[in-house]
Amino acid sequence: MQRLGALAIFVVGCGSPAVPRLDLGEPPSEWFEPAAESFQLAQLAHGPTQRFLAQRGGTWELDFDPVLATPRSMRGSGIAFCAAGSSEAELETAALAFVREHADLFGTAELVSAGAVVERELSTISLAQRHRGVPVIAGHLGLTISRGRLVLVQGTTYPIHELVTTPQIGLARAVAAVRAVLAPAHAGDRDAGRLVILPERGPGSIRYHLAWEVTAWRGPDQAVVYVDAHGGSVLSGYDAHRYDYAGRATNHVDERTVGDAVVPLPASHLRLHSSRGTATSDGDGAFKFSGTAGPLIVSANLHGAYVDVQNLDGPNATFIGMMRPESAYALEWTEARSTPEERDVFRGATVTNRYVAPVFPGLTWLDRPILAKVNHKRTCNAYWNGSSINFFAAGNGCNNTGRIFDVVAHEWGHGFDANAPGAAIDGALGEFIGDLISFVQTHSPLLGPGFFTDGKPVRDLEDPNYQCYDPKKREVHAAGHLLGAVVWDIFLDLERAGVTGDRLKRLMLFPIAIAQTRAGWYSAMLAVDDDDGNLVNGTPNECLIYNQFKAHSCAGARWPGIPDRDPPQCVNRAP
Repeated sequence: MQRLGALAIFVVGCGSPAVPRLDLGEPPSEWFEPAAESFQLAQLAHGPTQRFLAQRGGTWELDFDPVLATPRSMRGSGIAFCAAGSSEAELETAALAFVREHADLFGTAELVSAGAVVERELSTISLAQRHRGVPVIAGHLGLTISRGRLVLVQGTTYPIHELVTTPQIGLARAVAAVRAVLAPAHAGDRDAGRLVILPERGPGSIRYHLAWEVTAWRGPDQAVVYVDAHGGSVLSGYDAHRYDYAGRATNHVDERTVGDAVVPLPASHLRLHSSRGTATSDGDGAFKFSGTAGPLIVSANLHGAYVDVQNLDGPNATFIGMMRPESAYALEWTEARSTPEERDVFRGATVTNRYVAPVFPGLTWLDRPILAKVNHKRTCNAYWNGSSINFFAAGNGCNNTGRIFDVVAHEWGHGFDANAPGAAIDGALGEFIGDLISFVQTHSPLLGPGFFTDGKPVRDLEDPNYQCYDPKKREVHAAGHLLGAVVWDIFLDLERAGVTGDRLKRLMLFPIAIAQTRAGWYSAMLAVDDDDGNLVNGTPNECLIYNQFKAHSCAGARWPGIPDRDPPQCVNRAP
């Protein structure tokens, strides 16, 4: 991990002491360092690797981290792992036993469950690393089981040996250090912390810090700051929001963005209240209450089964009406009862939840409403802060970000990514996932058209500047844009090849549960595409997927995670 922030000194006034303020960096992003072929061959000949291959058999492709000397990807013909239809507890037990058995290969045996997606034919188990019980930031493994066989293991495990895990300073002192470098706290602000191990990565190097990870809330802002638990110095920090761009709502809504036609759509999954209880509209917007004859007063806000919308610049959208049993009541969300951004965000978050949910039927986060706040008194952005999606007012050359479907879907995607199995390890992957959840619905390479008042989008997945993998593009949006350009082309190729509907949606979205870094996305797509529990003998669309990653490796650097050579089944099958 790179340092995520640096101390900047501001002089308050003549003769005043210097007051340190932390210059918050960006969220953690994947560190991928290419390994020389000679190093890879040496690791393959190493004792732990040879023991794994001799014991497990089959054909395996392994890729090792050149500094950690632990495998970051193991893709192979498969190991009989568990019976099809095994429970999450059974899969977790088998995954932890596998890691313990090969602890010398992974450099550790101390991992704990971090979530799972369990289906009859394809399941994934996420594990998070600990060291003497202390969480290791970005230490993780993901195991993918296809048809009862383990076919893919990928992640980053840190072989930590001599780090003392007893803190020399307490949490209270760490919080005091953080408060000294952030904006002053006010009523309602809070700080929380936990002890962690923070790897600090650089070219050819790794260093470990025992640190207090302090999460600080200052009004609507959230920062994560690391304080050395041995010496008390501030190591780094980052803005914990996921800033970007955002969306739309329900009933009379902008079709996709500001300036589009306003179209009437069902106010689906809306909650309504009366003296006789609560009702929720169905996918077509229909609802009913049971009771005796006579008038019934009904009220509603733009609160539903999957999103609760709050307006920070005025009263919340409100409806009060009287229903009678002898006639159907027409509830219309229009300007008379709500703002466009309230309606757009309600619609965007609800539609996106229902689009994604069938791919992840066991993820309970999808069954709860997400909090959405519109009309923050800022402009040209939107963010997810760990508990809500937030959209800014119009101004400074930008439209209201709550009125753009792509932005709503993108920010909702950050919330989904944070609650899916695994952890937020690679900030650029998180930005890509937000974009992915947008473009698979809009079928458009333009992300956030109408974000700016001149109609321009935030990103264009067909932008020539992002068609070749460039390891120097490390800013999270730019790095995520690179992967988005590849997967957009794969999406188009799959459609041309006849992969459509639920099959296409699953192939595009289920890798979210497998890959925790951009380098893992290629293998994750193959695991989802697999049809026989063996990744070595090819998958139905392997060559299509590989050819696009290869085509985007056009600036002298290959995409991390793809094979060094064309897979045998793809030789002479270039598009």
